Amino acid sequence: MALFSPLPDNYIRLFQVETLYKLATKVYISTFTNVALAVLVLWFSAVPRQTLLIWAGLFYVFTMYRVYQSSRFKADEHHDQRIDYWQKVFTSSAIVGGLFWGAMGYLFYLPDGSLTQAFIVILVLGLAAGGMAFMSVHLPTFYGFLACLLIPLIVRLLESGGLPHYVMAGMIIIYALVFLTFSKQVNHILLEGMLLRVDNMELVKKLTQEKEAAEQANIAKSKFLAAASHDLRQPLHALTLLAGALAERIHYQEVKDIVDKIRAAVSALENLFNALLDISKLDSGVLQPCIEEFQLKPLFDRIENDHRPEAEKKNITFEVEDCGNIIVKSDSILLERILRNFVSNAISYTSIGSVTLSCEKYNGDLAIVVTDTGLGIPEEMHNAIFHEYVQLDNPERNRNKGLGLGLAIVHRIASLLGHEIRLQSVEGLGSQFSVIVPYRIGIKTPAPGPALQEFSKDLHHLSVLVIDDEVTILDALKVLLEGWGCQVYLAETVKQARQHLADNDLVPDAVISDYRLRDGITGVEAIKAVEAIVGHELPAILITGDMEVSTGNGISEAYRVLYKPVQPARLRAFLKHVENIKKSEQ
Repeated sequence: MALFSPLPDNYIRLFQVETLYKLATKVYISTFTNVALAVLVLWFSAVPRQTLLIWAGLFYVFTMYRVYQSSRFKADEHHDQRIDYWQKVFTSSAIVGGLFWGAMGYLFYLPDGSLTQAFIVILVLGLAAGGMAFMSVHLPTFYGFLACLLIPLIVRLLESGGLPHYVMAGMIIIYALVFLTFSKQVNHILLEGMLLRVDNMELVKKLTQEKEAAEQANIAKSKFLAAASHDLRQPLHALTLLAGALAERIHYQEVKDIVDKIRAAVSALENLFNALLDISKLDSGVLQPCIEEFQLKPLFDRIENDHRPEAEKKNITFEVEDCGNIIVKSDSILLERILRNFVSNAISYTSIGSVTLSCEKYNGDLAIVVTDTGLGIPEEMHNAIFHEYVQLDNPERNRNKGLGLGLAIVHRIASLLGHEIRLQSVEGLGSQFSVIVPYRIGIKTPAPGPALQEFSKDLHHLSVLVIDDEVTILDALKVLLEGWGCQVYLAETVKQARQHLADNDLVPDAVISDYRLRDGITGVEAIKAVEAIVGHELPAILITGDMEVSTGNGISEAYRVLYKPVQPARLRAFLKHVENIKKSEQ
């Protein structure tokens, strides 16, 4: 017992009494059965039938009283505070029950009735054995029951006289000593088991508390990063815009090389922020998908528009198949994140050949597939690449090749959306990544998105209204957009935006707005306010650091959603598209 933690006596007694009452129902059923059998066997003997019936009737009444007491115990929600009372009730009732059985042994034992003798002795010893198994958890109860059960029979045997009766009395005494010895061992085993169980429960409780504390700390960390993502992205967003603007103003090669290195460092920092903040949002549970139906073609067009220059720079072919009028059911932003990761990885790990974005039917759903002719992935690494910081062909941990977080994010997003990710790859021959989504054939063909163009810096015909409550972002966008030739109007609030429209008789060609503005105003509300004044819908970009924000969440399909930090090339692509539309309407 020294191996276990010491427990208060009241805890041990609570365990003992609860165990007694827990097993009592089976004892009561056994009592009813055994009394009936005793009456049946003794009815045809020389035992006085009236006495037998009185004994049986009183025993049944008393047993019903015990059943009533057990029901009271179970109904008592505070029995742990009255454990002394309930222990005394059970012990006293067990002793009285033993007296009833002992009375049977004394009153109904017939010295000359051999079958009756055998029945009574076997029944009494059987009850003693059963009582040991049942009551050994509380030794005083068992001792009282055993004494009341056996002593009357021993006395009756001794009174009967004769060697056989003396021998039987002696044997019963020996059995009583054996029962006493075994009851102590059973009691020891039961209490030791109880202590072991309590120790295990305490250990499990402690481990659970520590685990919950660790999980809460991790969730708190993730929630903090997720909540702080806007503030963390703001300076990086401004730095990205200013670095892009600076690169377009430098003409000296020496300085241009330095600026290119600054932009590379900013790009690496951007990738790190995006990956870590996205994983934090996914792990903290704050990111909830917005499942809706949407056309697949505009998503394919955006990916082609953004990634084709990257492929052409490496002299590989980037093919995007026409998916027709397919409508998929998913979260458009999160699904796009998965596909962009697949395409970006495919281009990064392909030196010769092609990368293809396509779709095909798969078991009643749609498989959106990215296929490349790159390095391929060894079979033993097919599962490992979806873990954090696992990268192939980057043993030197070159940050220019990424962080190894992209596929880990893909795995989390797919789990969140309930989409299956499939991988087929042969080392040296290429890879095929697929995401399986529900789909149907749409009725209308979506309007084409902005096509890929060879961009110039001549955007002199465009007037752009920029709304953002961060002065550094406004300054960075002003430098960048004016460098492209745009006429730029800056506003920190909706009120300032309205003032620009009134003072300059302005109808902007495009609006660029941050999603979260002062006083709880959203960029959508700001753009709607501008559109209400000019009288028609305007091409607009919403810039945000929140992955939850997407078209379909109350945001018009006419608005483009870009995520901080925004690459200048994506802004310029949008504005060039606006300029082309404007020219076509003139």
